[in-house]
Amino acid sequence: MAKFSRPFFRPFFQSAPRQSRILTLDSGAVYDCPVCRHGHIEAMALMDAYACNFCRHILEANLDQQTVHVVDGVQPMGWRWQGWRWQPLHHPAADITLTLWIVGLALVLFPAGLVVLGGYMFPPLDEADQGHWSLVWASLTLLAHTAMVGWIIAEHYQFPYYVLTKVRVQRLLARLPG
Repeated sequence: MAKFSRPFFRPFFQSAPRQSRILTLDSGAVYDCPVCRHGHIEAMALMDAYACNFCRHILEANLDQQTVHVVDGVQPMGWRWQGWRWQPLHHPAADITLTLWIVGLALVLFPAGLVVLGGYMFPPLDEADQGHWSLVWASLTLLAHTAMVGWIIAEHYQFPYYVLTKVRVQRLLARLPG
């Protein structure tokens, strides 16, 4: 029976062996993008930086610490290279994050609460014809404001699937005639 170096069938609980690599700025080195997790980053010529071929973010490299940081965004995001994957660097919670969550919660609850309060303080004169339009209106207000605050939070945190969707929509719109 011939002995193979690599088994053809591998049990589902065994993963492929990981090859640990060091983060380098060599021209042939390609890594998965930590921002969008869809594209690949490659070293930029004559710079200590990488660029993603999908989301087009520019990442500054610190080879001593094996980290990269986004330089073309507002939110300071960074990742440490583990040899086979990226690990996010957790920055201390900033005041903007707490402020963002408090303002977001207020923008969702306050307008919908005003509509509900108005519907209960000033009910329709003929309830048979009108039904509960104040509850429908409050639900629509809550849904619309939740969508707006969700968009602001996604812009702030730059979630990978949000960035992926944003890039795909931009590419789709660029292909449209006009």
